[in-house]
Amino acid sequence: MYRLLITVIGIYLLYRVLRWAMTALGSGAAGPTIDRGSGSTSINEMVKDPVCGTYVLARDSIHVRTRGQTYYFCSDECRKRFLSS
Repeated sequence: MYRLLITVIGIYLLYRVLRWAMTALGSGAAGPTIDRGSGSTSINEMVKDPVCGTYVLARDSIHVRTRGQTYYFCSDECRKRFLSS
């Protein structure tokens, strides 16, 4: 009985650590990427599509520069939805 309890607690703790690690790794690319004048987004950087929330490599994305910001999209459909709103 104790062995089962210890196993369940161990699995839960491993889950929490992995979840924390994934959140920490993904936090650097959250939100639309904004050009700040000192350079552009690295082509290997993960950027978030503001329409569907999908993360995509900047080099593989469809991007639009509007209102002084560059927005990255996973597909032409998301780009069209963003521009129509």
